[in-house]
Amino acid sequence: MRALPLSDINFYGGGKEMFVIIFIFLIFISPLNAQESNNFSIPEEIIVKSTRSETNIYQLGGSVDIITSEQIKKSGFNFVNEALQTIPGLYISQNGALGGTATARIRGAASGQTLVLIDGVSVSDPSTPGGEFDFSSLLSSNIERIEILKGSQSTLWGSDAIGGVINIITTNEAIGPSIKLNTEIGSFNTQKIGADLRYSNTVHNLYLSYNQFKSDGISKADKSDGNSEKDGIGSKSYLIKTDHKISGFEISTNLNYRESDIDYDSFGFVTGVIDGDENTKGRQINWALEAKKSFLDDRLTNTFSLSESEIDRKYYTNGVENFSAKGKRSFARYIINYNFNENNFFTFGAEAEESSTFDDDFETESLFFLYEVMPHEDLGLSFGLREDKRDNLPSEETPKVTAYYNINNNLRLSANWGEGFKLPTIFQSTFFCCGADKPNNNLLPETSEGYEVGLTYESNERDNSFKFIYFDQEISNMIDFSFSLGAYENLKLVNSEGYEFNFVSSITDNILLSGSYSKTDSTNEAGIRLIRLPEEKANLNFDLSYGLKNKIFVSFFYNGDETDPRGIVKSWIRSDINFSRKVNDNIRMYLKIKNIFDENYQDIYGYGTEERSFNLGVSLDIN
Repeated sequence: MRALPLSDINFYGGGKEMFVIIFIFLIFISPLNAQESNNFSIPEEIIVKSTRSETNIYQLGGSVDIITSEQIKKSGFNFVNEALQTIPGLYISQNGALGGTATARIRGAASGQTLVLIDGVSVSDPSTPGGEFDFSSLLSSNIERIEILKGSQSTLWGSDAIGGVINIITTNEAIGPSIKLNTEIGSFNTQKIGADLRYSNTVHNLYLSYNQFKSDGISKADKSDGNSEKDGIGSKSYLIKTDHKISGFEISTNLNYRESDIDYDSFGFVTGVIDGDENTKGRQINWALEAKKSFLDDRLTNTFSLSESEIDRKYYTNGVENFSAKGKRSFARYIINYNFNENNFFTFGAEAEESSTFDDDFETESLFFLYEVMPHEDLGLSFGLREDKRDNLPSEETPKVTAYYNINNNLRLSANWGEGFKLPTIFQSTFFCCGADKPNNNLLPETSEGYEVGLTYESNERDNSFKFIYFDQEISNMIDFSFSLGAYENLKLVNSEGYEFNFVSSITDNILLSGSYSKTDSTNEAGIRLIRLPEEKANLNFDLSYGLKNKIFVSFFYNGDETDPRGIVKSWIRSDINFSRKVNDNIRMYLKIKNIFDENYQDIYGYGTEERSFNLGVSLDIN
């Protein structure tokens, strides 16, 4: 692999003068010889793992959103995609409720341009046309937290991360022997069970988890169009995680297996959504092995890891198999983290990836580095660069620059600029039809350039806060299918700009108010808005507690108008409520009502959503 051509990088290309001005301002605004610091209070518990090193959230110049297990529990979400809907600038499209194909888009980027990780393992599906991940059967039961990094993350994570990264981190809490049981029943003959077993001591940590969800569901094709056949869902997941300390090494393993059995209704360009007898059965297994060794009083850390994700799907119509797909991604990584001192950090990494579907496979080799420096206690800067090389394609270099400045104890200014890329998928590189005799061998990677600036406020007690972010991103060489060519080609240019706002406010000791609003203006080269992407999105939550045992969580979701190839999807508001009561130290009971006011709405044109539904559950913790 050739050396990284730093001198050839145009760091401020694309006319992003606003970013340049703000970045220079951040460098010079702080008096580096000042005797006093505006110490922005940093809670030790907020550590982001999606940065190739464990980094405090307040030492990042880019935007990060975190969904905790506590937030998932009090909201009553059964699936990960439900939790992701609460994040500003992140949009979930689902082909019908309860098991319909669900994909994520961040700030106007395509779903295949969002990298999805489970415990650091890439699970994006290489067998799909765009390489996107389907959240439809991914349960939230054993999740510790979800980290969402927005904007291009290609410098650290390579291809697929133009829009951002969603890192789902499963539970690995280091506690003594414990058992957790959960069961739930509800509308549409919904049944859910789960069991967790944890054990730890000073040397070993073991976590086992099993979760199952099944429901008769509703018709994926909207019942308001006369469709009545119920489309059910079944999902099972198994998780094994271990951590060991052996001869100065920290060795960790994880194995995550998931299988699903889902009825669906397909979409036809002429007929629209068809209420047919269709079913898909799938399984996904991903595993990782990691060994970590530290030297020089833990200032130097070496990490080597192997990981793999494999997906196998079969599709049936009237009980007869008509299509199948397989995809596999394998990674080998070596990462060095070095702390020169408490204000200077360096990360270097090398990785190799192999992606395959049936008889086709691609190999990619990568190098990357990131340097983080704090010239002052209130000022942080980082500079990163990555190079990726795939067979028969030019190498891709992706730089990134970030900065933050603590204006005072409560206000924080941040900015970042970066480039991104996405390599053509195996499907895009090999598929042809419609009279063509070969695929397009001249596909170029999709590329992006974008920046964001943000302002964050937090009160001294951290019970009141808000964050405002403005972003702008342009994606070039978007890959789409050309019927005239009979193959995929680089056709599109997409520009996305907008802003995001979220807040938390402690009204009283017993009432917490939180919410978010985002506006995303995404258009193609002709100035036409992208389909299935609402311009506006909002979320409002009331978290109420009374006594020591009772909690009520009320949520309101707003989704603005969006265009669809077959028509306009009207804006909608949905309200959910979750009641929970702690019976004793070990038992918690809860009742959740989804779509309280029985709103009739669509998420995607022609596909149905849940009417008012009820679920009753109980959880038991034995320590």
